[in-house]
Amino acid sequence: MNAKIVKESLRKFSKVLSFNYPAVGWYYSSEEIEASFIFRKDKWVCMFMYLKMMMNKNKKIRFSKDNDNACAGPAEYFGFTELEDDGGVFLAEVERFCKDIEISKAYTKWSATLIHPPKCKYLYMEKLENIDDSRKIEVANLFPASITNLAKLVTLSSYDRMANTDNVLIPDASGCQSIFTIPYHEKFQENPKCIIGLMDPMARNFVPEDMILFSMPANRFVEMADNIEGSFLDQNFKNPTNF
Repeated sequence: MNAKIVKESLRKFSKVLSFNYPAVGWYYSSEEIEASFIFRKDKWVCMFMYLKMMMNKNKKIRFSKDNDNACAGPAEYFGFTELEDDGGVFLAEVERFCKDIEISKAYTKWSATLIHPPKCKYLYMEKLENIDDSRKIEVANLFPASITNLAKLVTLSSYDRMANTDNVLIPDASGCQSIFTIPYHEKFQENPKCIIGLMDPMARNFVPEDMILFSMPANRFVEMADNIEGSFLDQNFKNPTNF
């Protein structure tokens, strides 16, 4: 989705919702764009250690297959390298996020079905408002300021759907899966869903306590923004119940 259109949709959201942190967009590029933070370290680090830095310093984070000793999650879950199969040991016996090896293996198998090959050599993450208008946005991330604002996004996600039980998912997934992999996968579905993310206890060690993640493919982001007018979020709408 063209960045200019996505940014206009963000302005529509910003008129009726409050956010604790700037919206973020994701796009592919074959360019080594200047002023980018390169996610590649000589020791283990998590991408979420740098999320607020990216927002505050107006930098981009560039992901690719070259991650050195940094967490391999982004390289694997963003499709740049093969998803490592450790026989289920890490999730079951190291992190203990899965009760046993078989459940861990099933999780890895499920994760592999969500990964799509990258379009270009690099994947960039940047504050949505700063992205060049010529870019094509794949995924948008919002950070609602409260549970009330999250509730409004969840309700809007079902506003134009016949079914209202599964338009928003809260998957048991890593932070990098929930911020890009899964919402990007939804782009290819007939009725793209929104994702409430950062439910990974490990990733939460590196983000503020008040950071709530609401992600969706850019095409759904634009659809939902266009639905604000005429909905319960319309600034001209007065709820007859006075609530």
